[in-house]
Amino acid sequence: MAEEKRGGLESLSIGYIIIAFAVSVLVGWAAGDGWLVIPVMLLLAGGFYVVLGFAIRPSEEMLRETRRNSSYYAFWGGTLGVIGSIWLLNRQYPGNGVLLVVLFIVWVGAVVMVLSAGKPRPAS
Repeated sequence: MAEEKRGGLESLSIGYIIIAFAVSVLVGWAAGDGWLVIPVMLLLAGGFYVVLGFAIRPSEEMLRETRRNSSYYAFWGGTLGVIGSIWLLNRQYPGNGVLLVVLFIVWVGAVVMVLSAGKPRPAS
């Protein structure tokens, strides 16, 4: 039964990524800048995987902490979104490379802290 569910998520992901790529190409074409395709694609894919990670979290409550895909999807989806945002911010406001690198490092540190905190245990 779990294999069927995983196949469904993979098919859903592939379909969404194909549509997100088409939308990214359309945005790049409409803006007249082919390089815009990459950050828009990163934002769309990142947002999708964050939502997917939070959507499958309740179904993975029975699994051990190391076996959960939801944390993986939330981390990498958020990271893709942050990279796409940094790319767009640097495009709009060039010359802020150090600040944007610091923003990325803060993002990674915050996610590591949240994911390593674990669940609070009920008092006995």
